[in-house]
Amino acid sequence: MERLLGEVRYALRSLRKSPGFTLVAVLALALGIGANSAVFSVVNGVLLVPPPLESPERLVDLANDIQAADLTGISISIPEYQDFSTLPRVFSSVAAFVWRDMTLTGGGAAQRFGVMAGTPTLLPTLGMTPMLGRGFTEDDAAREGGRVVVLTHKVWRAHFSEDPGVLGRTLQLDGQPYTVVGVLPQGVVFPQSADLYVPFVAPVEHVTLRTTRYLSAIARMKPGVTVEEARADMARVAHQMQQGEPRYGGIGWSIRVRSLEDRVVGDVRGTLWLLLGAVGFVLLVACGSVANLMLARAAAREREVSIRAALGASRGRLMAQFLTESLLLSLAGGALGLLFALWCTDGLLAFIGDALPRAAQVRLDPRSLLFTLGVTLLTSVVFGLVPALQASRVDLDAVMREGARGTHGGRSATLRSGLVVGQVAFALVLLVGAGLFLKSLLVVRGVDAGFKPEGVLTGRLSLPAARYVEPARRLAFQRELLERLEALPGVESVGLTNLLPLGGLSTSGLEFESRPTVPGEQLPAVEFRLASPDYLRTLGAKLLQGRLHQDLGELELAPEVVINRRFAEVYWPQGNALGQRLALEPRKGQWATVVGIIDDVREWGLVEPARPAAYWSLSASPGAYLGLVVRVASGAPESVRTAVEAQLRQVDPDVPLFSVAPLARLVDASIGSRSLTALLMGLFAGTALLLSALGITGVVGYSVARRTRELGIRMALGAARSDVLWLVLRQGLGLAGLGVAAGLVMSLGLARLLGALLHGVTAYDPWTFAGVAALLGAVALAATWLPARRATRVDPIISLRSE
Repeated sequence: MERLLGEVRYALRSLRKSPGFTLVAVLALALGIGANSAVFSVVNGVLLVPPPLESPERLVDLANDIQAADLTGISISIPEYQDFSTLPRVFSSVAAFVWRDMTLTGGGAAQRFGVMAGTPTLLPTLGMTPMLGRGFTEDDAAREGGRVVVLTHKVWRAHFSEDPGVLGRTLQLDGQPYTVVGVLPQGVVFPQSADLYVPFVAPVEHVTLRTTRYLSAIARMKPGVTVEEARADMARVAHQMQQGEPRYGGIGWSIRVRSLEDRVVGDVRGTLWLLLGAVGFVLLVACGSVANLMLARAAAREREVSIRAALGASRGRLMAQFLTESLLLSLAGGALGLLFALWCTDGLLAFIGDALPRAAQVRLDPRSLLFTLGVTLLTSVVFGLVPALQASRVDLDAVMREGARGTHGGRSATLRSGLVVGQVAFALVLLVGAGLFLKSLLVVRGVDAGFKPEGVLTGRLSLPAARYVEPARRLAFQRELLERLEALPGVESVGLTNLLPLGGLSTSGLEFESRPTVPGEQLPAVEFRLASPDYLRTLGAKLLQGRLHQDLGELELAPEVVINRRFAEVYWPQGNALGQRLALEPRKGQWATVVGIIDDVREWGLVEPARPAAYWSLSASPGAYLGLVVRVASGAPESVRTAVEAQLRQVDPDVPLFSVAPLARLVDASIGSRSLTALLMGLFAGTALLLSALGITGVVGYSVARRTRELGIRMALGAARSDVLWLVLRQGLGLAGLGVAAGLVMSLGLARLLGALLHGVTAYDPWTFAGVAALLGAVALAATWLPARRATRVDPIISLRSE
């Protein structure tokens, strides 16, 4: 132990004598270790830490795929849920649920809660056992309205101060009394970020409608059953359902089965692993920079090392000394990197917002701290071993002959050059990845969304069900709200809808008056929206033919409908869509007339293909859950928020406006993961590029310093300064060229992994590869130019005299 402490004390004294080297090395390592820890914390929270549910690996998500209508992973209907509950052999339980917004009143200002309405099997299927009370039962769901509620721990703490006597209390949700029957344990929330859980009560008119789909379904597999076996069994179920319902046949319909993990994080898994690999490259580049610094320092300390060897120090003792220094540097870099990781993690979560699934579980937990420690120790070996081996190889006779100049300059220079080549190669790989993601992001941002988000404020509201049971009353509320908001100064137009753009799917079957449905035939599936008269104009949708909706008027039985271009092309390719009449499955025979055709609106995402969509007049089915859009004449859309909320309170103080945001922000949030990936890849690539440039400058500068005598002799014999300049530039550009060649080979392998993550750009985009190679060449030239210019200013007389 005394010997170890002695080595540590000696290492500390040695590092203290070189404060510049120590500071640069610690900062480089802190950057690499901190970035790795931050990204690993995200990967750990999203992908590695299992959700706080019982045996989550046995949970699977069930959904519909209807290839003929370009609809995949869509919701299920009530009859389909009933089939899923009774026909499979591999599930111990199946549950269905739907997301709702409900308003809590009676305790001051109205508050909005995210509510999960589920079947009585939901909590048992998920393995969520209340810590107080119970869940809801079949009797609860059978009662009028299902008026019981289970609180999450968050709501219990925030609104009831963790009062154990909360059971039996009554909450006014949407104007109706709900009795608290249970409280869930802390951290147990699924799916999404629900605040409350209530029973799902099936609307009578939906019980037999197979194409009215809005439920999500989840099932728990029996012990020992695999996802593949579940898929095979559900294929059998699909066949059995088609036998009982022939209209399912021939439409490319199937049942999708995927694990819970795929449902929650499937879209970001590949991106997160890619980012972790990319940040690992940054750490390797940082290690290369520090190793280069240590090799240069070891060369300068050859005489010191030789003296220690002459005094009896073994090679192992010398290696231990250099490795101790590298360990101390790594520990300092790791400690500073941990602080950097804390800051980066908070920044990442603030930037991502709700775009990252399971973001609430992202934190620097013990596993992340252990990862940081492991990276720190591994880093000390990666960048410390080669310099330690090199420095400990002492030839005492050569040292005595060569004197202070040292003997290992040639071997050290070769190693340093190899490290720079590796740095350049890794930097090029990161630059190619960053370039491809940036180009893909620009393509996505350039997609025509079908609407104009600038200058539009959006929000959501939910009408209390108890006071807005009648459709006529809901319509009266909507009409008064629209009139008040349209009269506000600075407001150009206002609209209401059931679902805002980029807000999800809402599909239903429909029939056409011009082509009667054959008995047993599957109705076509269509994405439908409800829209007030000025909604599409407020959104900025482009009218292609006909007109938009007119005034709301009274409650309509034969409403108007506006369809998108895709709908018209699929069902009326001859161009005679205007004037056609169609009806949704829930309202068979209640024909709606096509009065207009708009350009395709990207309702489901900027990268999702357009699907047939229809916009019914809001008066056809005035709902309780609404999206609001307000277009301002000029200025920021947030400027009218206070006035809008004031007018809403005048109409009904118990209806709060929530999820208020500019429409442009919703568009940005829909591609938030792509923006984040491009940003992080750009930061990683920029960091690697900077470290590589410093590595080239250091190697070439070190070479120039060691070749001062040679350069002086060349110039004394008549070499021009331009010859010396080119001699040095050739060395730096040669290193960069080798690194670029190696990096291009590595990038071709990387591109194969990126194909599924890109949109609108090929993974082997030649312009990106060429541009990155040119950029690295330019950076290498700039990095070599300074030491090259310094070499041309060598005075031959002074350099020869110094020798």
